[in-house]
Amino acid sequence: MVRSLSFVFLSAILMAQQFAPLTPELQRRIERQVRAYTEVPPDARISLGSRSASNFTGYDNLPVTIEGNGTKRSLNFLLAKDGSKLLYMTEINLNEDPYARNMRRIDLTGRPWRGAQDANVSVVVYDDFECPFCAKMYVTLMNEVMVHYRDRVKIVMKDFPITDAHPWATRAAIDAHCLADEDLRAYWDFSDYVHTHQAEVSAKSKVGSDLNAIDTLAREVGQKDGVKPDALQACLALQDPGKVESSMAEGKSLGVSATPTMFINGQELDGVLSPENLRLALDRALSEAATPKAGQ
Repeated sequence: MVRSLSFVFLSAILMAQQFAPLTPELQRRIERQVRAYTEVPPDARISLGSRSASNFTGYDNLPVTIEGNGTKRSLNFLLAKDGSKLLYMTEINLNEDPYARNMRRIDLTGRPWRGAQDANVSVVVYDDFECPFCAKMYVTLMNEVMVHYRDRVKIVMKDFPITDAHPWATRAAIDAHCLADEDLRAYWDFSDYVHTHQAEVSAKSKVGSDLNAIDTLAREVGQKDGVKPDALQACLALQDPGKVESSMAEGKSLGVSATPTMFINGQELDGVLSPENLRLALDRALSEAATPKAGQ
């Protein structure tokens, strides 16, 4: 009985020594390293959790919570038992397909599309009507690449206006949806025009204006395509941001932070791609879509 109690007492001492509280100096050094590594804003709050056993010899788990800009995230670091090193490792689950996971989180319902409706490959584009890089990518995708894939690939447009830098992008996205609700052809005529005439549209839609020029363009496109004027005007006057905000929230949940960003069957591709790289990505996706999965 005495030996048993002694063993329990000794174990408690060893556990207490193994996970001793962090000293103020070690906490300071860890917080500095975390701030430098994660590049968080100055007002972000860093909270260090309690050390616990890890699967790596010589290291303990150290959870770190970062709060700022209305968001909160937790990261798990590995801290050397002697406090000399801090590691950050990402665990990758090989039983889960990251592309399929992305596609499960993307809602294509009711979104403007172009190409083959029942295609095995979908290109989801998070776009900003006022973004010059988006315009360049749009022309490359629509005019140079899709001509070879339109019977095998489906393009779906999503909204991700960078509101701080692009004052009329949200207005254009909302007006585009007003057209899409009436006639998909009118949406694409509007989208094609704005992406290929950004400078002209910007000159008519200066900061501080009421953005009537965007609405005028939408009405002109609607009239050309035979859209019912009363329904279109009611939608333009309402300026319901719901679809745009939902698309932006979805993009942020996927890690989208800039435009253009696209997902080809779930594979994320950022920035302006060359026609050659776009074709490579599409060819790979088509090949993978045509290859039976294990067990099928």
